[in-house]
Amino acid sequence: MKKIVMYIMSVLSLGFASCDLMDLKPLDQLSEEDVWNDAELLQIYVNSCYNAIPHGYRYTDMMGIFSDEMYTRSNDYRNQEYLGGAMDAENSTGMGILNYWSSAYSYIRKINTFFVKAEAGSVPENVKKPMIGEMKFLRAYIYANLIWRYGGVPIITKVYNLNDDFGIERNSYEQCVEFIKTELNEAMGMLPDKQPESAQGRASADACQALLARVLLYWASPLNNPTNIKQRWIDAADAAEKLIDTRYSLVDEYEDVFLTWNEEVIFARAFTQGNTTDFANWHARSGDNGAGIITPTQNMVNAYEMKATGERPYTEKADGTLVLNAGSGYDPQKPFEGRDPRFYASVLYDGAVWMDRETETFFGGKDDANDPAAAQPWNATHTGYYLRKFMDEKVPPSGSSVKMTSPWIHFRYAEILLNYAEAKFEAGEEGTARIYLNKVRQRTGVKMPDINDTGDVLRKRIQNERRVELAFEHHRFFDVRRWKIAETTEKIPLQKMVITKENSVKKYDIQTLYNRDFKSHQYLMPIPRTEIEKSMNTLTQNDGYATK
Repeated sequence: MKKIVMYIMSVLSLGFASCDLMDLKPLDQLSEEDVWNDAELLQIYVNSCYNAIPHGYRYTDMMGIFSDEMYTRSNDYRNQEYLGGAMDAENSTGMGILNYWSSAYSYIRKINTFFVKAEAGSVPENVKKPMIGEMKFLRAYIYANLIWRYGGVPIITKVYNLNDDFGIERNSYEQCVEFIKTELNEAMGMLPDKQPESAQGRASADACQALLARVLLYWASPLNNPTNIKQRWIDAADAAEKLIDTRYSLVDEYEDVFLTWNEEVIFARAFTQGNTTDFANWHARSGDNGAGIITPTQNMVNAYEMKATGERPYTEKADGTLVLNAGSGYDPQKPFEGRDPRFYASVLYDGAVWMDRETETFFGGKDDANDPAAAQPWNATHTGYYLRKFMDEKVPPSGSSVKMTSPWIHFRYAEILLNYAEAKFEAGEEGTARIYLNKVRQRTGVKMPDINDTGDVLRKRIQNERRVELAFEHHRFFDVRRWKIAETTEKIPLQKMVITKENSVKKYDIQTLYNRDFKSHQYLMPIPRTEIEKSMNTLTQNDGYATK
């Protein structure tokens, strides 16, 4: 009996069936033949495949809720059960961004179908060539997302039919990296360096290079490079360097980076009023009729340094205990004064002015769950904070037909600089690492003190700089795993800020919000149990997870 794996069985999504077509063509429907022989329809097919790339403006795709960056009461970190394999990985939480397997392979089949059918179609080669480049980029990006979650996965480049043998095994991580490199290098030759404004959101050669730089950085990192092969770090640095001092630069004001297309954006997901999101509503303050459902943690707030000294307010013990850093200049009863400017652009804290009023997260305040007069107290923050990053102050969370159209940025220039700094440090070039680390810190609207540290202290400064600069952008989850520090960071309880107000005087108290745990096997995700079963066990599960 032939084995059937559902992840490679998807239906073409343009209104036609993938089975044999009748000889008579319906006049009111598209046929499969139409698509492969019409340039506009072929481009629409390509466009639909961009949905394979997760983005953070979907509520269930906010990676921060699976790290120490953010908290949401809607899942209460049930992902810990998911990561631990206590439930079927396919159905345990419904958080699709972690359980990416089935969606990924469905799109891989769709892309593989394109390569077979478009090649035989009549669309001119010069018209088809950039589309092929886009699809190679997308397939590479899908495989990158797969290996970052699961380790080595099956490399599938053919279109399987019902009577084929589906006994598919996993390729190694290294084989997957080599495949991704080949895809991206081929795609670069088919795409413009940077897409024109009329094609914003499409893959470009620079987007391919940015993805390659990230893939090689992850490949060089401790999780995937346990013997610390130096050449991998050199290769990662070289890949990032190809984008430095080219077509991109840091935007002066950090907050502006995320609101418009600008000179820092390398590749992003585009949105319009006709194709928008409810992101503004999900993250807005409860006092503004927002859902306030995903909010920054005190852990994340503690990562922001003091502006004057460049020191973090606290040092943190392994159990989460905070020790005041006396040399930082931080005052626990004035916790929001004198912080890194990126904090003010990323987090709404008690007293922060937004939409012409102060944020009130003190006990009984307008944006606190304990205010009986609040518009939606059940939607108030549980951490004492709300998200500001990505949010457009001109877009009300509800009651307006105007929606958010800010792009979701997948790759930007600051990440490239940080990738380069990290790779150079690990390759033994600390001086170069400091130069590029400080370039990010010296953004015109940020101007944080230069870092002059060396050795392991410098490594930790590089890691914290990524945590702050790239906050809430889908990096932290993967960073703590590839650095192999998750067994420390992910065991620290999530923390909240509790504020009371008596006679106009506020008191601030950092408290535990949620206790967490992390096991060594959770560095990788479990392959969905249903996929193991469908493969008749030709797919092997990652270590530490139940197979039945």
